[in-house]
Amino acid sequence: MPDNPNPWGNKGRKPSELDELIQQGLKKLFGMKQNRSRPSDDQENRPKTPGGKNFGLILVILAVLFLGFQSFYQVNPSEKGVVLRFGKFHNVTEPGLQFLIPFVEKVIKVDVDTIRKEGFGFRQNISRSYSQTSSALDLESLMITADKNVIQLNWVVQYRIRDPEYFVFNIKDPKAAVRDISESVIRRLVGNRDFDYVLNNRAELANSTMTEMQELLDKYLSGIQLVVVQLQDLNPPDPVRPSFNEVNQADQDKIRLGNEAQKEANTKIPKARGTAKKMIEEAQGYSIERINRAEGDVARFNAIYKEYRSAKQVTRTRMYVETLKTALPNVSEVIVYDQGQKGMIPLLNLGSAISGNLQPSGKN
Repeated sequence: MPDNPNPWGNKGRKPSELDELIQQGLKKLFGMKQNRSRPSDDQENRPKTPGGKNFGLILVILAVLFLGFQSFYQVNPSEKGVVLRFGKFHNVTEPGLQFLIPFVEKVIKVDVDTIRKEGFGFRQNISRSYSQTSSALDLESLMITADKNVIQLNWVVQYRIRDPEYFVFNIKDPKAAVRDISESVIRRLVGNRDFDYVLNNRAELANSTMTEMQELLDKYLSGIQLVVVQLQDLNPPDPVRPSFNEVNQADQDKIRLGNEAQKEANTKIPKARGTAKKMIEEAQGYSIERINRAEGDVARFNAIYKEYRSAKQVTRTRMYVETLKTALPNVSEVIVYDQGQKGMIPLLNLGSAISGNLQPSGKN
């Protein structure tokens, strides 16, 4: 039995060819030169320990493998790597297999594609001292408007990481920063607006909230990019909800009655305007007719007067005859009175004469 048994079980046999190749490779790798001098007498007499050599070789191999394993890291497609060298920011690496100096550099992988979500008013917030499950005690969503109305507003903020360096180093708690900024901005905007405006313009309020939140996040160099801010439920608190419903019903009745009155006005006002326009146009037409008739009478009178001045008797007789021709056909009885006569004057019935029946009669 040999003095120094091999602990690895080869029972004093010489190292295998594989071990020799590994030893030679390690000597070349680390610049080790093989000592070709003849061993001294002490070395020849010293007992060999092939097991110790194998154990050291294995440790060296394991160390090399460990360093090699620590020198590479994988960045997923949705991530970016923030590399720290001696604890200080060095660079940002893209997705893929990347090289790392062991014990000198450290990498922090940041997911930049995932959309993160923060809800307000309908979640269980353990970090707060009050419960988020009760809508009456939900202080996170309770707000007061400019017209002194208390409302309960629930909203959602979605965001992603735009700059991994800023996200890792500039903000200690990015989630808390997003929540605090969101509450601060939306409470101020709601507090400066009336309840009706908040109720009817939630999209505009959400856009304003998102714009101001992004400005603050950029000012703090947070590396966060907002995706959407959405206002959801808008209700009064439970203690005042019945009164609010009554007021809301009254507002709806007011709107309904106003619409009915507007409908009635749209029906009657155009009709009245049409009637008034018709009367005005008729009056204008009548005025034009009378003016034209008067102007014609004036022209006729002037023409007759001109003829009268040249032949008075003829003009007078002609006018008398024309007047009789116009007036007599419209009368049924004619009375002729002559002062020179003492008795009855026979009456010629012109109406009967026209019909062919002459019936004389007399009247005083």
